[in-house]
Amino acid sequence: MSEARPEFRCSDDARARGDRFVGTAPPAKHWFLVEQAGGWGPNAWAGLDLADRDKGELEGTLEDAGARLMLIRRPASEGRTSTPAGDGTGRRWCVIQSLEGAERRVVWGSAADADGLLAAARLFSDPGADVPGRDHTPTGGAREAGVPEGDEPDILLVCTHGRKDVCCAVRGRPLAARAAELWPEATWECTHTGGDRFAGNLVVLPDGACYGGLDPEDVEAIVRAHVAGRVDPTQLRGPTGFSNQVQAAMVAAYGHFAPLAFDAVQPVASTGSAEAWQVRLEVRGVGTVEVTGHTETTPAEFLTCKADVRKVMRLPMVDSLEVIQRG
Repeated sequence: MSEARPEFRCSDDARARGDRFVGTAPPAKHWFLVEQAGGWGPNAWAGLDLADRDKGELEGTLEDAGARLMLIRRPASEGRTSTPAGDGTGRRWCVIQSLEGAERRVVWGSAADADGLLAAARLFSDPGADVPGRDHTPTGGAREAGVPEGDEPDILLVCTHGRKDVCCAVRGRPLAARAAELWPEATWECTHTGGDRFAGNLVVLPDGACYGGLDPEDVEAIVRAHVAGRVDPTQLRGPTGFSNQVQAAMVAAYGHFAPLAFDAVQPVASTGSAEAWQVRLEVRGVGTVEVTGHTETTPAEFLTCKADVRKVMRLPMVDSLEVIQRG
């Protein structure tokens, strides 16, 4: 039976409880960003402005590639507008693909129709394809994650998906507006990242760093530290694309051996079970590190603004961190 919760906000409750968010970053390794000014719907796929047949083909292509669809738009307060879907002038897209180690491939382009988006998605399987509308610039190739070009971030996604959860809009939009003041070219609002109660949520791409519980006054220090190679782990939910145990181990290393660049920590092995797990990391300048931990079950709570049933969470907890071989 549902409980009456007038004006309930899941992020307010999570902050009041001091909810842990380490190990909760999205599992996506690859990303497909599509510009769409509005009409996002309850999720990215429901809101994507494509015919059902085209949407089905795109979904299959991204599923085969292990890529996640995200709709993006420019923050309204920035004074710039995103291209309305289907207006024929071309909307931006971006393919972000994890490679070996810490490298990422980032390709931007624009598409005037569904065929252009479908062609862009095929870059996941054929990176050298001559896709109409593809940007052929130095930033369109592979580069090392965590190694900034200058002192500017490449892509900042801020979840503002109010149709999914009110907190995402209430906390996300001011965060996106502040980020856009600082980095107008890098900043985009995006559909749901996961972790409604951790709003405001920020994903730094192509690195794949997910930060949570951010307010507008937090974003400058967090992002500047990130691109300068001094990751601040206090609000780091985790590196995207890894299991929650690996995420927790990596966040622990960022804290223990700080300051570290984001790409200075790389997982090499993960063993055990949720009840007793071990993760082995290579930490640049340190060596091989073994992190052990377990999983704790939280008390049942309402985890989203729309939830009518209390649910538990299973969160990774770090027990120990040991350097087993100096590098």
